[in-house]
Amino acid sequence: MIEIVDLPAERDLPPRVEQKIRAKLVRSANRRPARKQRPRVALIGSMLLVVVSGVAAVKWDALDGRDAQVLALGSGELSPMQRDAADQCLRWHAEEKQREGVQARPEVALTLADLAVASERGSHSLVLFMNDIGYATCDVQAAGWNREVSGGIAADPWPHGTWLPGPLQRLSLTSTNFGGGDVTVSGRVSQRVHRLVLEHGDGNTTTARLAGGAFGLMTAGAHLKIDRRPQLVSYDEHGAEIDRRPLFQPEDQLEHCYTTPAGKIIYGKPKTNCRPAEAWRR
Repeated sequence: MIEIVDLPAERDLPPRVEQKIRAKLVRSANRRPARKQRPRVALIGSMLLVVVSGVAAVKWDALDGRDAQVLALGSGELSPMQRDAADQCLRWHAEEKQREGVQARPEVALTLADLAVASERGSHSLVLFMNDIGYATCDVQAAGWNREVSGGIAADPWPHGTWLPGPLQRLSLTSTNFGGGDVTVSGRVSQRVHRLVLEHGDGNTTTARLAGGAFGLMTAGAHLKIDRRPQLVSYDEHGAEIDRRPLFQPEDQLEHCYTTPAGKIIYGKPKTNCRPAEAWRR
């Protein structure tokens, strides 16, 4: 069963604020996504482990009849449900921009071509958009026999342009249980990364898919726990390990600081063990 934190009822929040809060929560390592408070539909069902392009994915036979097992990189791999979710995300984004009007920060314009990673569990979809200006995370709960489409999108310009905190930057992480269970993770990587693996902390691993500077992974039956310290491990083209960091570690708590070629610290707190920031390219 996918447990999701509920926000206050819609009447307690200004219009559209709840959706923005919910989308922001998708980015938090130690929080779960929230949804509109509606009659609950349990997603308990039979699970079938399948393999898609060498990556473990999970098929959920949801009670509303929606089967989901898809991890897609790029718009060309979307399932019908993911395509609907992506279109909904773009509509929400256009509505937000129309309401907000002129802003001091750069506007992150999005199209379907900017879709980098989409994942699907049951009737729940997560979509990550990325382009040269910024990125957006979107969370969509599909309509069912007793619920409407719900969710939200949040877009931000890149804080440091094309610079990454090392070879990896995690942008979205959700889990089926608080601090564990099965996870869905996505983000961006530098060109040095040729393989990315999630070590569960119990001897098991899940390999991420990489494409166009983006990565995505979904676990199935992993039963991850924070106290086992699951880690994302990056490897170069020769198979050498180049980076290792805790899965549930927020970006403001990075072990190292990262600097530009000019020596400016752009990620992490000032320390003596800074590492070079790495360039990202799609």
